Amino acid sequence: MEKEKRGKNRLRYGPGLTALFAVLLCLSLGVNAVQSADNRALRTQLSMERQRDMTDVVSAMADIEVNLQKLLIASGASQSVNLLNETALLAQHVESGLSRLPLSHEAASGAMKFAGQMGDYAMTLAGQVSGGGMLTTGDEAQIEQLLSACQGLNAHLSSVSQQLYTEPMAEADLYADASDGWPEAAIAGDSGIAYPSLIYDGPFSDGRTAGTPKGLTGVRVTREQAREAAARYAGTTPDQVKDAADSGGQFEAFGFTAQTERGAVSVQVTGQGGHLLWMMPEAAEFESRVEREDCLRAAKAYLSEVGFGEMEQCFVQEYDGMIVANFASVQDGVLLYPDQVKVQVSRETGTVVGAECSQFLMNHEARTELSPGLTKEQAQQTLSSRLSVREARLCVIPTDGGEKLCWEFRGDFAGAAYYAYVDAQTGEAESILRVAQTEDGETAI
Repeated sequence: MEKEKRGKNRLRYGPGLTALFAVLLCLSLGVNAVQSADNRALRTQLSMERQRDMTDVVSAMADIEVNLQKLLIASGASQSVNLLNETALLAQHVESGLSRLPLSHEAASGAMKFAGQMGDYAMTLAGQVSGGGMLTTGDEAQIEQLLSACQGLNAHLSSVSQQLYTEPMAEADLYADASDGWPEAAIAGDSGIAYPSLIYDGPFSDGRTAGTPKGLTGVRVTREQAREAAARYAGTTPDQVKDAADSGGQFEAFGFTAQTERGAVSVQVTGQGGHLLWMMPEAAEFESRVEREDCLRAAKAYLSEVGFGEMEQCFVQEYDGMIVANFASVQDGVLLYPDQVKVQVSRETGTVVGAECSQFLMNHEARTELSPGLTKEQAQQTLSSRLSVREARLCVIPTDGGEKLCWEFRGDFAGAAYYAYVDAQTGEAESILRVAQTEDGETAI
């Protein structure tokens, strides 16, 4: 009797359970279908953004190559200045475009450094020509070296661009390192491109970029935690911060676009520790209303507010209505040139609209050996008596083998300003830089 009752219960509930399982299965299949569609849409969006960024970079490089060719046959200062100014803007576009692509830092650092220094060199020459000078034979030789390097880099970037269109992003790339599967070899150091040595925008602003980042401290953050950090860096609220393309490689970071009172800015926040990797305005032309010194004070205050500690201004330039200042960390009164951050301040509002922090994140740590073996006077005796020294201080500079504690001497010779660096332990001369004044500010050669 009991067995018969259990059988009837199975008959009574069996079809209902079967129907319920069927509904749940349909719901599960539906959810999976929606998620799969969302993933395909996201993958398509990311692929299109990457293809667009690479296309912009390739186009800008092609324009730079043409400009350099024109520059070698240009006649008249006005024509040369226009070509140089346009080349400087295009080089900045290439540098920022490469930073947005999911290439490892090792793969892109050489090309990014070259683009940045090429832009600074073009601005310096533009100031020279507009001030009444002419392109020298040495300038023309340098331009020919630039042209050769541009042609090589352009060919490699074009090759990478073609692969982006022929090799669609794998589904795993949505969740793995953004650089996985990317054709990095075309921009890597073994690509055969001979980048010439160029002017850059300040002492040692192209410091160590290889190895393991020392400044990526803290635990890994979630996207929502990174969003809150991006809002703080951009000076807005999290509800005004939208998702954008992430970056991978050495500085894996979450990407965002933030709406602020001064316009939209792109922000990248590192997954490790939630540090600011870089921020840049989407529109970079501002009216010059705020005084330069007020902008510099705003830049220093910003770095303190967002957690960079004690920083000191190194070099300053100005373009597109922005003050662009390099700041370096200070420890026990010693200037740490490897730990630099470049800050952009709008002269229209006097607020920070951009920052580039990869060099700081790569090198920043507490130094333990900051006591010199030589006094300032002893180190100065190793300098030529022709250099009229104005000021001196201790600093740490990057070298091929790591870092060195040096005495920095700022002085003048033959009407030009120079920075001379002497090893604070041995008295050996390490480096000497000449400071060139341009319309945009100072440049170290």
